[in-house]
Amino acid sequence: MKKYILQTLKKGTKRCFLIALPLIMLWMASCDDMNSIHQKYYDWGEDIYTGVVDSLKAYGGYEKVKFNWELNADPRITKTVIFWNQRTDSAVVNVNRTQSGRLQMTYQLENINEGDYIFEFITRDNESHFSLAKEVVVKIYGEKYAKSLRNRRVSSISHLEDGTMLIKWEPISSFEIQYVTVKYETDGVEQSIKVENEDTETSLTGLNTGDKIQISTTYIPKGALDELNSPNSEFTMPAFERIINKAKFSKLVMAGDNTSVNGVRDLSKIWDGTIANPGILHTIENAPGFFMPHNFTFDMGVSAKLSRFRIWPRTDAGSFTGHSPKQFEIWGTNELKANSNDQNYWTTNEWKSDWELMGNHEIIQPSSDLGTAWTSGWEFNINENINRVRYIRLIIKSNWQGSNCVNIGEITLWGDDL
Repeated sequence: MKKYILQTLKKGTKRCFLIALPLIMLWMASCDDMNSIHQKYYDWGEDIYTGVVDSLKAYGGYEKVKFNWELNADPRITKTVIFWNQRTDSAVVNVNRTQSGRLQMTYQLENINEGDYIFEFITRDNESHFSLAKEVVVKIYGEKYAKSLRNRRVSSISHLEDGTMLIKWEPISSFEIQYVTVKYETDGVEQSIKVENEDTETSLTGLNTGDKIQISTTYIPKGALDELNSPNSEFTMPAFERIINKAKFSKLVMAGDNTSVNGVRDLSKIWDGTIANPGILHTIENAPGFFMPHNFTFDMGVSAKLSRFRIWPRTDAGSFTGHSPKQFEIWGTNELKANSNDQNYWTTNEWKSDWELMGNHEIIQPSSDLGTAWTSGWEFNINENINRVRYIRLIIKSNWQGSNCVNIGEITLWGDDL
């Protein structure tokens, strides 16, 4: 019996050992895993010692960057090290405490190339203990970015009657725009005007036709350190321009001019403000003594530097048909140098030596929307090299019907008559 009990106990012990052995091995393995997780920290030893920087912020500027951060109250921290370009570049910022507690720090790096950067911050003490790194991403601006900035758009520039230049502005296109600067010179002295975002117009004084102004727009991108300016845009000041007052117009009759009138529709109808019958010029078809080309002359009553004009056909007739001009010339002079009845002068090309050709035009029929084109008339610019003129001659060389007759609805001229 005793022998049986001993054998049983031996078997139970062996069974318990077999059961306990895996548990012991599992415990030992778990201890090894825990040690491996922390091993790298154990290997670092006292290098992880000083406090991590806090509240780190970065502000990119033009080839520079400014940092703000906070250090904890640990008096052993003596410096902050800043790394960038994958730690190939660095800067050391010394810590000088004048009082206990948390410390606000600021530092600015200059001459940093334009681009996107990751900066790393660590703290150190005098025994070379250091902290974990803290990273911040920042965009640094430069010439390439500045060249991409666009100026606030100018809607128009007008030369007003009082001599001032009036700039009209489009609304700002970006909330990063801060203001616009307009620069120009008067009598060799540089002038500068600041245009706020809410301004829609700006008046400039002391400028003349042909003078130049420079416009630059100032931006502050979100989170940027300082202002960035767009490249300058240059504008040339325009000539003064307004509609020449038709109330001062009057008819002239030079030798050879077509004086035939169909009803009451004489030359004065082309400045009466209407473009349809009966407010039109209408000559008599095949009037004796008058053949294409037909000449018409009038006095504007003022001397003006003309810039453009618009001429209308007889708009109540069919589009691109009838007696309205197809080919014509417009001439101008500031002085009449021959008597109106001088046949040799006016009926030959002699008069052209004293007048300036302001335009030789042919009206082209569009491929579509004929009605709109016909009733809108045609506007033509006048070469800026043309001098001031007072007297106008229209030479009608052909019409749409191919007839020996002329219809004109209206003419309007623009220019500087001051």
